[in-house]
Amino acid sequence: MERGAAGLSPRRGANLSAVEDFVERVVRRLREEPGFSRNRHFLTFSSPEGKRALKIHRQLRSIERDLSRAFSATVDRAADRVRLTLRSKSGLRTSWLTQAEFRILCTNPIVRSVLDMGSRAET
Repeated sequence: MERGAAGLSPRRGANLSAVEDFVERVVRRLREEPGFSRNRHFLTFSSPEGKRALKIHRQLRSIERDLSRAFSATVDRAADRVRLTLRSKSGLRTSWLTQAEFRILCTNPIVRSVLDMGSRAET
C-alpha cells in the first residue's frame, strides 16, 4: 500500500504525458511522411498507443474530407475539448477533438482556410 500511495501517482502522471507525446508524434508522422506506413512500422502500430494514433489519424483525415465538402464549419472551444460542427447538404457532423488533435488538424492549409472563412462569416 505504501508504494501505491507514495510512488505511483507522480509516475503515472508522467507516464500519461509521455504516452500522449508518443501518440501525437506518431499522428504527425502519419500525416507528414507518406513512407511512414503501417506495414513497415508494424511494432509501432501493434501497441495500444500506436492503434490509438492510427485511429486519430483516420478520424482527422475523415474530418478533412468532410471539411472540403462542407458549406459551413463552426468551432466551439471548451476547457479541454474542441467541438467542430460541419454543415453540408447531406447533413450535420459534430466532432469532439482534444486541443492537440485540433492543432494537428489545423496544420493542413486547406483546413485553416475553411475554418477562417467560417469564423469570418459568423462574426
